[in-house]
Amino acid sequence: MNNAKRFRSNPPAILTRSLLVGGLATAGLLMSLVPTVNVSAEMGVPQLSFSRAAYAQAVTDEEVTNYARSVLEMEPIRRSAFERIRQITGSSNIPEIKCDQPRRLNDLPSDIRQIAINYCDQARNIAQRNNLTIRRFNAITIAHQEDPDLSNRIQQAILQLQ
Repeated sequence: MNNAKRFRSNPPAILTRSLLVGGLATAGLLMSLVPTVNVSAEMGVPQLSFSRAAYAQAVTDEEVTNYARSVLEMEPIRRSAFERIRQITGSSNIPEIKCDQPRRLNDLPSDIRQIAINYCDQARNIAQRNNLTIRRFNAITIAHQEDPDLSNRIQQAILQLQ
């Protein structure tokens, strides 16, 4: 008997797998991940995977404008911070700064860390001033990197605001 028939003919196994997949999918959604279930043609066994592709799928026009406005306000501050860090390090190889990961900020040398923290604080304030939580700002950032349509909407908003 092949695996596909065995999978379909064993109700307790189907129930167990369904509950497991459902539980993992629910946990994924709670962690802002999008679950996808694929069934292998050869084995007939479902495989669960997660992605962030649809995390900020429904980005309103107002959010696009607020995001674009935030990016435009943040850019000169980001450039200034990176230039100061480049001068300190004497290199164009600047450490990656991730404002949403405090542990990574703490790993930076102290003179660079303070510049990075100041930049992150200013960026957070700019996003909030433009009616975006930092979590929503980050979600839109991730989504626009994966969604060409959203990226185009943001580019158009930036062009209109400039």
